[in-house]
Amino acid sequence: MKKYIQLLTLIIAICLTVSSCKKDKDEAATPTTITGKGTIAFHFHTNVDTVEVEDYDSVYVLTGGRNITVSKAQLYISNIQLVKLDGSTVDVAGTQLIKQGEEEYTIGDAPAGNYKSVKFNVGLGATANATAPASADSVLNQPAMWFGNPPQTSGGFVFVNFQGTIDTTTAANGTVMVPFSYKIGTNTNLKNVTLPDQNFTVSPNQIQFVHMYIDYAMLFDGVQLNNINKLSMNTVVDNATALGTQLANNIAMMFSYE
Repeated sequence: MKKYIQLLTLIIAICLTVSSCKKDKDEAATPTTITGKGTIAFHFHTNVDTVEVEDYDSVYVLTGGRNITVSKAQLYISNIQLVKLDGSTVDVAGTQLIKQGEEEYTIGDAPAGNYKSVKFNVGLGATANATAPASADSVLNQPAMWFGNPPQTSGGFVFVNFQGTIDTTTAANGTVMVPFSYKIGTNTNLKNVTLPDQNFTVSPNQIQFVHMYIDYAMLFDGVQLNNINKLSMNTVVDNATALGTQLANNIAMMFSYE
């Protein structure tokens, strides 16, 4: 009888162990999923080099000692996408005009879940670039971001508008401050920006911010500052020049995570 009880106890113990292992295996095989939607928002800092532009027309010093003032720093972003961990993307509707002095932008709703990057266009797609502003308060109804009036029949919209003055001396001693004005646009100069991988999570019914810098000084990369002809690009025709191509190709380097 004693041996029978011991055998029965052993069988019960084995059954409980198997059941527990199966339960643990089933739970491990079913990953936790996040459902619902959250809100994605961008937080931008307007920089020249490593210095944040707090006020227009103030003097800032770039690496190497070169002085710069900024009187305009704004750009359009569109076709905003979130990149999932598997590389697939989620579209977030909306076009935003990013301006110095305005840091937070609510982009829109996105499925709750884990993401590794964001991507967007700097500028407007061909259809939007040929469309009249819908209303007086439209994000496109910004004359400073038009090549002409009306914009849709005058070459479209300005994608990046960066203006101010910069020291053009070889010694970078601040003695010669020369105006510069860059208005980058046209369908040819529409640029896609993909930020490096940096995981983040959109949680249900919560706002998730992605913090970024926009370094406008990167537009000067490769530009001969002591050549006054390299400091002005304001028309559709100008955008078709070698300088226009160079400036447009510098756009992707302007963005980084905070």
